[in-house]
Amino acid sequence: MIPTTTTILLYLVALFLTVVTLRLFLYATQTIRQTERYFFLLSIVVVIPLVMVIYFGFAFIISDTISLGATFPTTREEELSFSESLVVAVTYVGLSGWLWLRWRNPIAPSVRVLGPAIIATVVILIIVGVIWGADHDQIFSLQ
Repeated sequence: MIPTTTTILLYLVALFLTVVTLRLFLYATQTIRQTERYFFLLSIVVVIPLVMVIYFGFAFIISDTISLGATFPTTREEELSFSESLVVAVTYVGLSGWLWLRWRNPIAPSVRVLGPAIIATVVILIIVGVIWGADHDQIFSLQ
């Protein structure tokens, strides 16, 4: 059970760093008219995946290194496991929704309530996804 706990903590740290980086990006680019669509599309198509590749990539490599007990960074497979794919998908959709809320009206009261609610939902889904994914991987490895 310890690898699952470590994996959850690694993914939550990656999520936290991703949110902080995106928040800093939004703060740095607030002089740009955020009502323009290309800014939003650029953020969704380029910025979020780039930041996620950096932080979640490190989290996946560290998680695989811990689970393998290796002395140097390594990965188990060349493709993402079920739980890693689930974490990436949930995080991308959640961060896209959070960014969309901030893009529509960053000072609206609903953003102050729904933004943290979206991030909290992503945290819960990451925890559930890792636990469910670990069981899913074990079920299919037995067959």
